[in-house]
Amino acid sequence: MTPERAIQNEICAYLKLKGAFIFIHDSVGIYDPRRGVFRRNRSPHRIKGVADILGIWQGRPLAIEVKTETGRVSPEQRAFLRSWDMAGGIGFVARKLEDVINELSRR
Repeated sequence: MTPERAIQNEICAYLKLKGAFIFIHDSVGIYDPRRGVFRRNRSPHRIKGVADILGIWQGRPLAIEVKTETGRVSPEQRAFLRSWDMAGGIGFVARKLEDVINELSRR
């Protein structure tokens, strides 16, 4: 298990314990076995940077991008979280469970 996956699992266990509806969103490319490559995403309805954990927290949409202490947040991930917040959701980056606890306590 990767360090990032371990953080995700810890966050998910905490959120479920607190009554949130959540799930992990695995962003994977679409593999074309005929050509032996991953295809480019050409749909205007598929966006890059979708957060790792999505769900509902106390009636509000929740999006959490999980990174290790040294992990870098991509520009697409930052844009996704910014758009999520602007639309009325709760979106942020968490590097450890304490980040989630702190962020949700102030919202």
